[in-house]
Amino acid sequence: MQSRVITVTPPADGVYRLARGPADPFEPPPWSIAGDDGTFGNRFDDPSASDDFPHDRRFRVLYCATRRIAAFGETMARFRPSIDLLTKLAAIDDDEPLAASLRGAVDPGESRRGLVPADWRLKRRIGHTVLDPTLRFVDIAHPATMQDLRTKLAPLAARLAISDIDLSTVTSQQRRFTQACARHIHDDRNVHPHIAGIRYLSRLNPDWECWAIFDDRLRHAPGHPGLPKSILADDADLLAVAQLFDLTIDVFPGQEHVLRP
Repeated sequence: MQSRVITVTPPADGVYRLARGPADPFEPPPWSIAGDDGTFGNRFDDPSASDDFPHDRRFRVLYCATRRIAAFGETMARFRPSIDLLTKLAAIDDDEPLAASLRGAVDPGESRRGLVPADWRLKRRIGHTVLDPTLRFVDIAHPATMQDLRTKLAPLAARLAISDIDLSTVTSQQRRFTQACARHIHDDRNVHPHIAGIRYLSRLNPDWECWAIFDDRLRHAPGHPGLPKSILADDADLLAVAQLFDLTIDVFPGQEHVLRP
């Protein structure tokens, strides 16, 4: 069946990646830290371990962003308070006697802020690279791409009780489906011969352009001089995302020294 997916070239100014250090941020994550399902728990990871594919027949994904702030935003969103916690805090607010008893003992603003641990920041580095301009990426949000996936992955969607395949589906938390999309795109021989991954928009901010790069197709050259580097507590993009998501930055491990942008 002929492919109708739409492809795009990578950004000319390169991409950023925030990853565990001290290794090169553009080294794929080791298989040793994969979960029991063989993936790393991310949207476009390769799900084929469930089909007993060995490591040499599977790919890993490097998640990158066009803008530096987007690389921070995509990785820091996990520190936001959960919906369950926010719901419980709202219930406390509605219970006036309980709220009054807590007043002065709990900072109500702070209880709604997530915490970015110092260890998380200190173990990561931000890197930049320029991708080979001959590489192509599937634009997963394009209507033509969406229609192609809707046709070819309809049986899987039905098994997963997904009523339709649209933009909300590929940006959802339905990892079994989004990961299947990645495998399908990786293996589709009817697409451009240099497909290196997927271009998508962040579910957190549509202004954040992201790139899921298949590690077995990566071709790139070093980007900005001076990168990669460690993440300082006063990093401008770190603080901007912390302000956006109401996060507190832990400055030193084990010490009560924090930043509240």
